[in-house]
Amino acid sequence: PSLLGMYRKVMEIDSDIKRFTDQYELDLDLARAVVLHESGGNGAVVSIDGARGYFQVMPATFRELRVDSNIEGGIKYLAQQVKRFGREDYALAAYNGGPGRVSRNRPMYLETLQYVIQVGDYRNVLKLYETSIRHHALDIRLETVGEGDSWWSMSQRLGLSILQLRLHNPFLATRALRVGQLLAYPPAPRSDLFTTEDDHLVYRTRHGDNYLRLAFILEVGLETLRDANSLWRLQSLPAGQVLRVPMEWTGKYNEHVVQTGDDLKQIADTMKSNPWRIVRDNGLWAQDLTPGTTLRVRPEAPKPTFLTYRVSSGDTLGRIASRHGTSVRAIQSANGLGRNTVIRIGQSLRVPAAAN
Repeated sequence: PSLLGMYRKVMEIDSDIKRFTDQYELDLDLARAVVLHESGGNGAVVSIDGARGYFQVMPATFRELRVDSNIEGGIKYLAQQVKRFGREDYALAAYNGGPGRVSRNRPMYLETLQYVIQVGDYRNVLKLYETSIRHHALDIRLETVGEGDSWWSMSQRLGLSILQLRLHNPFLATRALRVGQLLAYPPAPRSDLFTTEDDHLVYRTRHGDNYLRLAFILEVGLETLRDANSLWRLQSLPAGQVLRVPMEWTGKYNEHVVQTGDDLKQIADTMKSNPWRIVRDNGLWAQDLTPGTTLRVRPEAPKPTFLTYRVSSGDTLGRIASRHGTSVRAIQSANGLGRNTVIRIGQSLRVPAAAN
């Protein structure tokens, strides 16, 4: 379901992708594969490093390319890397980890190697099955997120479980919904996605599945999922592989005995949690409640807070991080700096305040 949901969104921008791949002489399926992996077809996605849009282009790169849209920028930049290195796999490594590292024949980060493997898998799946994927994706519907919408309200309006919505929208699954986003969903609930076995879910992989995304959707630790299925850090998933997904968890929780007339939103609001967390922690995949059932309810984690810091003469990210009990990486992420460590006097930075 994840590939179909993502591909359905990509279909909305396919005419632009075709136009710019023709203009910059880039393979169409490669461009589509990059969009699938970078944003899942969600144009408003912003990474913790500050990369933006369908192709997750950094703002500085976008300015250097002198283009009018994120789609053109991503395709132009990727085409430049293909021409520079003469190979699509090297170009993908440069797109993810930077062309300098590739040109100097430096060892690639594991993240970059996994990126090349996964984008290559999407590319191959599209080349082999694109006609069938497009046919089935046409059945997937799109709903625009409105003011006040949440995963729970969308679930109730569309008559689908939050789990099914998360599976069809893997890039949005770990984020609060925002007005204007597109949510992909099937025309009817599906009962063939998982089976339950003790404290595990059993999932049979489909074309284009990525175990990293599956872990994020179900809020399962990557190492936990790898260990349970003897998965490597660097690998794609063949269609038809059976995965056991451990769902046990530890931590503090409160208990709630379900009463007649209860619903998940009411329980979540009362106990300062959220409906998805209750569903996930108690295996309520169909979201049905039975009076008398005791639910384990974890309170929702507090949202991170930040203070604003104005850079002074002599400041570095390291000194600022040390002074405020945080890390350079946390400050970079909070300000969309990527791996950049250059700051200027007078610049305002968001500094995580939790450790303050």
